Amino acid sequence: MSKTRILFIEDDAVDRMAFKRFAEREGFPYEYVMAGSVAEAEGQLKAGAFDLVIADYMLGDGTALDILALNMDIPVIIATGAGSEQIAVEAMKAGAYDYLIKDPGHNYLKVLQLTIERALKQKRTEELVHIQSRRESAKTVIIGDSEGMTEVHRLVELAASSNSPVLITGETGTGKNLVARAIHYGSAARAEPFICVNCLSLADNLIEAELFGCERGAFTGATSARKGLFEMADRGAILLDEIGDMPVHLQGKLLGVIEDGKVRRLGGEVERHVNVRIMASTNVDIEKALGSSFRSDLYYRLSIIRIHVPPLRERPRDIPALCGHLLKGMTGRTDVRLADSEMKKLIDYDWPGNVRELKNVLERALILRKGDELRPSGFLKRTDERPATAQNSMLFHQDTDYSLVTLEELEKRQIKLALHQFPRNRMKAAEALGISLATLKRRIRDMAQNEPHGSF
Repeated sequence: MSKTRILFIEDDAVDRMAFKRFAEREGFPYEYVMAGSVAEAEGQLKAGAFDLVIADYMLGDGTALDILALNMDIPVIIATGAGSEQIAVEAMKAGAYDYLIKDPGHNYLKVLQLTIERALKQKRTEELVHIQSRRESAKTVIIGDSEGMTEVHRLVELAASSNSPVLITGETGTGKNLVARAIHYGSAARAEPFICVNCLSLADNLIEAELFGCERGAFTGATSARKGLFEMADRGAILLDEIGDMPVHLQGKLLGVIEDGKVRRLGGEVERHVNVRIMASTNVDIEKALGSSFRSDLYYRLSIIRIHVPPLRERPRDIPALCGHLLKGMTGRTDVRLADSEMKKLIDYDWPGNVRELKNVLERALILRKGDELRPSGFLKRTDERPATAQNSMLFHQDTDYSLVTLEELEKRQIKLALHQFPRNRMKAAEALGISLATLKRRIRDMAQNEPHGSF
């Protein structure tokens, strides 16, 4: 395995010697090459590959901005003299990873190795994002030629030819993420990163730092500057799943990214330009939240292109093609077939979990089959075994108090009832209530906060 290579650009002979002595004394684990000017650095960069650059800001024949202007796809750490913090800020705007303030005693070198390690770690993360994007591109296929899916195909092709924001709606399990990937991998930016982030899965106190990045010292534990997901998706696309659960105070910041193409890290003053295609998805009726928990101006900017993915029960003619595609992906074979009687049962089923449920049923049938015959219908919920829905579950509990209560209290009772019926399966509880798992989790969290002593 080749050693990590670092280019150290410094025109001051004393500072170059200080760096060399530091590297020898500390057992510097990297291979390093010295350059004394912009011209010499350009020659070194052309002659060989480097993983990271450390550059003094003021150089004899230019500045570190000339190095950044080379648009290298590697981190650049700037070193500048005390009192030159504004210069360092300008370098950060130009794309520098981080900066260090030089001092006469060269004490800044003591934190240099830690800064290098963090920069290299982020570089590896970005490389993994690119690799994953290329892998995802190969398996992004939207299956279905029913009327509803024909419209989806048309809109995906239209969206792929533009860079406008996209809002994707549909029930849980219909394939909204797949639609977003198809748009990205069908676009001119297909070779760039595609990042999907679930807004509900991010902790409230970390979501801003995750999306927009943070500067050193922005909060406890922020020991170094860090890119956010928008910066990591630069030149590519980002999908904000469960967009309806994004905190309102961050919705304005997201709107700014859409309008201006700039992000500001948490705790920072510098606005950084990003070229990111923004897509969002939701399984709830977001229009009902407009003006309360969701900003109307953000909604209208996100829904420049609106794509609705129909539920599987509305496109039964697509089920045979979906089965063939899914079985091929699971087995690597094209000769795995379902009997006509089995296929009819799958077509007649209403699929409350949509394509995700179909995939799970087929996978279970493959794992648990006896002999060569595949019987996925054996894993379907029979009508008489399906959980009661939020609308009719009270009919089966005659001991329920039917005196008038607030809607909030009624909702709380129904959630408790569903959790009691399905104590080990919140997904089934959510299905029984007719809501998404994400919504159920949010309701449980809100109820727990309002209960005495936080008990629920």
